[in-house]
Amino acid sequence: MNLNNHELINLPVFTQTSLPVGKVSGFEMEAETGKIQTFFVKTGLIKGLLNQQLIISFNQVISIDKEKMVVVDSVKKLPILDLNSANLSAD
Repeated sequence: MNLNNHELINLPVFTQTSLPVGKVSGFEMEAETGKIQTFFVKTGLIKGLLNQQLIISFNQVISIDKEKMVVVDSVKKLPILDLNSANLSAD
C-alpha cells in the first residue's frame, strides 16, 4: 500500500498491544532510494502538555495503513529529550 505525505502526517500510532503512542509528525527518506528510514512521532494527550517526540526506525514498524501505524511495544520506552523545555541550568 502506498501512502502520501498527507496521509502519513497525523496518522495515529499504536503499539502492537494497542497502546496509543501518538501521531506521526514527520519522516526522513533515503535520498537515493526514496524509502522512508525514520518516522517522527509526537506524543501527549493534550497539545502542549507532556509532548515528546519519538524517533521510530522503519524496522520498528509492524504495519501501516490509512487508519493507523503499529509499532513494536518497546518503542514507547525511548523518548527524546526536548532541549527547548528542559531545565539545564547549572545551579
